[in-house]
Parts: sequence; C-alpha cells; structure tokens
Amino acid sequence: GATGAPWSDGSSARNDRGGVVYVMTNATSGNAVLVFVRDRRGRLQALPWATASTGGLGGSVTAAVDPLGSQGALVYDEGSNMLFAVNAGDDTVAAFDTGAFGLSLRLKSVVPSGGFIPVSLAVRDDLLYVLNAGGSASVTTFRIGLHGGLSQIGALDLGVSPTATTPPFDQVPAPGQVGIDALARHVIVTHAGGQELLTATLDDSGIPTAPLVSTPTPGAGTFAFGVTRFGSTLVAEAASGSVSAFDPPVDNQPLAVTASAVPTGGAATCWIVVHDLGFTYVSNTASNTLSLYTYTRTGDLQLQAPIAATTGGAPIDLTLAGSGKFLYSLDAATGEISGFAVDPHSGALTPVETETGLPAAAGLQGIAARDF
Repeated sequence: GATGAPWSDGSSARNDRGGVVYVMTNATSGNAVLVFVRDRRGRLQALPWATASTGGLGGSVTAAVDPLGSQGALVYDEGSNMLFAVNAGDDTVAAFDTGAFGLSLRLKSVVPSGGFIPVSLAVRDDLLYVLNAGGSASVTTFRIGLHGGLSQIGALDLGVSPTATTPPFDQVPAPGQVGIDALARHVIVTHAGGQELLTATLDDSGIPTAPLVSTPTPGAGTFAFGVTRFGSTLVAEAASGSVSAFDPPVDNQPLAVTASAVPTGGAATCWIVVHDLGFTYVSNTASNTLSLYTYTRTGDLQLQAPIAATTGGAPIDLTLAGSGKFLYSLDAATGEISGFAVDPHSGALTPVETETGLPAAAGLQGIAARDF
C-alpha cells in the first residue's frame, strides 16, 4: 500500500538486509516488470535476467509520461508476497508470486479486469481492488486464492462521464487511484475530472456497495492519495500543486477537510507516499522535485520543504523501502530511478542512488518495493 512500515527504535536499520524494487514498463508491445536488487545502503542493481512478462499489454501509447494518469499501477502485498500489475492495453490484471526473496517472479494468473483500461490496484487482506478508468469507470473486487488465482466477486460502476474504452484515452480527467481506508470500511477513489474523492462503504465481504459519495477537493486535479496511520486521507492535487487532508470516512457522509490545498511550490503535484513517522512526500512531476510535508494525528498538514529533493525528468510513482529507510522515485522522462535515504527525525532526503538505463519517455508507470 501507500503507507510504509513503522520505524522502530533503530533495530530496523541494523536488521535491514536489503530488498527488491520493481518497475512496470507498461509497454504496448508486451507489458513487463523490471527487477532491481537493493542493498542496505539503498543502492540498486538491475537484474535483466529477472525481467518478467505480465502476460498482457501496457497502455503506453497514451503519453510518453504518465499514460495511465494513476497511482498504484503496480502493487506489492507483504501479507501474501504477491505482486500485482495492471495491463491497461488489454483490460487484464496480472498476479505474480515473488518467491522467497522477491527476485524470481512467477506469473500465477492473468484475468480480465472486469472493465476497461485498468489503471490502479489496492490490496487488503485477501481482496484485490481494481480501478478501471475507461468507459464510465468501475471498481472491481477480486478474491486472491492461495496459489495466486484471482476470482471476481464484485463490481461497482462509478458512473463518471464516459471516456474511451481502449488506449489512447484522456487520462488527465479520468479516475486515478483506488484505495481502502484505515479501518477497511470504505473504498476511496480519486477523480480529477470531477475534482472529487468518491467513497463507498464495504459490505461484510469487503465488496464496495452503493451509494457513491462525492467529496469535492479544495485543490484542482484530484490525482492520488495516501492514508496515514491515524486514518487521515492526504490527497495530491495536480493542477493546483497542492495537498489537502481529510478526516477518515464516516458512514455514507462526505469527508471533512482538515487541511485545505496546502501548496507545494511545485508544478503537477501528482504522486504521494505517506511515511508512518509523520512525513509525507509528493512528486512535482513538471518541476522534477519532491516536496516534504508533516502531518499530525488531528489531520493538520505543514509544508516543511518545497524542494526536499531534485530528481530526474518527470518523477511520477514513489515507493518506500527498507521499513521506511528509503524513498524511490520513478523518473519517467529520463528513464531513471532516484533513491533517497530518509532521516527518521526530520524526514529530510539524502540522495543514495540514481539508476539509469530504463526506457525513457516510453510510458513507464508503476513502482513497488519489498524487503528481504
């Protein structure tokens, strides 16, 4: 998910044995996952032999950078050691078993997404939620089997203004992310075209059910979100270059704003990752920078560093690794991964890695990490 594991008293730093970072090519000729091994200092090494086909087609014909307009196109689930990927080009979802160390991906299933142009995924317990951005948009729910099989058990139509059902599509106003609230009682979807968050309650089986509730966001371009350990929802607003905070969802009520469109000072504030130590980071995709905020238990949000780090061209997806010790940015325009060490006291970022040689301006989308 978007929230990193808690930082302990320092034992996590001693016990970190490294890990793996995954990136999705999203290539229309055949989608694949690239594999990078991470050492304890945060440095990465590409493993070309470990590249794994998703068994489907990407959606990179839409745009060179951010063709899916989404966060969560590639998601690792620690509970099951599974990695999930969207195949936006052929309306399927792929599930991988990552094995004992995460270096050898085994494709376990490829299933129809239940809609058009799947762009975002979320996992909670044994359920996988898929956001389909095409058509009138939908959230489909799948049960994850013991051996990585996926079986659809629910679907909720979002009823947004219909868009294309195959790439290329206008990804900017389309729904961009699906996720689950801290108590696993609601599904949350960002919808930039409506400048809104859409929420729906989950039934006892974990399936989203009508009615859909719309919450307008203070900033424009409602793109992505993260949930804090206190249950607040922090939302990146791309068009206004800002972040807003909301109280946890309650029943079928709109969300209550606790911090309104706090500006980053950057342009195209799109992706967001929430650290359990009270930090949140956002990528300013048009500025090639990352910004740092702090959040509180009551949903207050303060900008600490408009430019916490400088990245390669067009930082899009972000992921935490090493129990929150490291932050990685996927820089789609230049085909790079920028890696940073996270200061546990201030949240400050120190560069530790620049991995080059990924496909540049070719539709890369999705980054995820697992630890050894």
